[in-house]
Amino acid sequence: MTVSTICRRLLLPLSSGAALGAALTFYAWQASKRVELTRVPIVVPGLPPGLEGLRILHVADTHFPANGESLERFLRAAKSQDYDIVFATGDYADTSDGWPVVVEAFRRLKPGLGIYASLGGHERYPGAHHAGGQRTLGGDLRRFLNRVRGSHRALVDPAPLIAALEEVGVTVLVNENHSIELGGELVHLIAIDDAYLGLADLEHALPEPGGDGFRLLLSHTPDGLLHPRAAEVNLALSGHTHGGQIRLPFYGAPVRHARSVDRIRTAGLLQISGVPTFVSRGFGTALLPLRLGARPELAVLELHRAD
Repeated sequence: MTVSTICRRLLLPLSSGAALGAALTFYAWQASKRVELTRVPIVVPGLPPGLEGLRILHVADTHFPANGESLERFLRAAKSQDYDIVFATGDYADTSDGWPVVVEAFRRLKPGLGIYASLGGHERYPGAHHAGGQRTLGGDLRRFLNRVRGSHRALVDPAPLIAALEEVGVTVLVNENHSIELGGELVHLIAIDDAYLGLADLEHALPEPGGDGFRLLLSHTPDGLLHPRAAEVNLALSGHTHGGQIRLPFYGAPVRHARSVDRIRTAGLLQISGVPTFVSRGFGTALLPLRLGARPELAVLELHRAD
């Protein structure tokens, strides 16, 4: 056997593996842009009669880039859905460079009953304009490592984004509650800050115990429900997990960034701390523009009473 023959036999598996990897990466990149429009009926124990059939557009993890590449795709998906109200649960832009895209996205949503939003961690992640100019590989790496370490020194104040969103009609709630009337029923909207960064304060956000009204929690991560008083909530909406974003066959999601979900059940309608909790797979991607086994989604949740 010649040396060239031996080399060909050694290189053939490597080239085949590289081709398979390239094809899988291309498939995962394409999948990250194929938004699934889901309609999820949710039976809620004790749902007040006036909330029967309420349709909620749940916006989660849009991760808009600064160039707005995914904005029109998002708006087309939202326009194709029928809904009454918008509840949003954070990570709207990948970094602060995408804040103008976030504002434009919410400005162009026109629900009849309003838009209410909580914050995620990415609302505080700095872009180039908060990092002293042009982006560099070294700067991006430092920002990524700061995120992994949970360093608050790298974070920016989201107050300008909150103000801009409120100017276009979005009610942004941060560790607080806000009472509204829907269908003649009193609803307490409770929103907590990002539990992944340790900023959530459910104790402060909850209304006084013993009062009337339906309690709906907006929490960027489902780990916000890992709190002794979470059971006081009737329904919760979350995102953050991306459904794992990359799911492996016969295994599930190796990365979830949440203790309240497991590698098999990373999204969908779950029970967390005894509370019906819808965890969205989210619209965008983080770190890598890839999705495998966890397509992006834009969900309309339809509330129903138990028989």
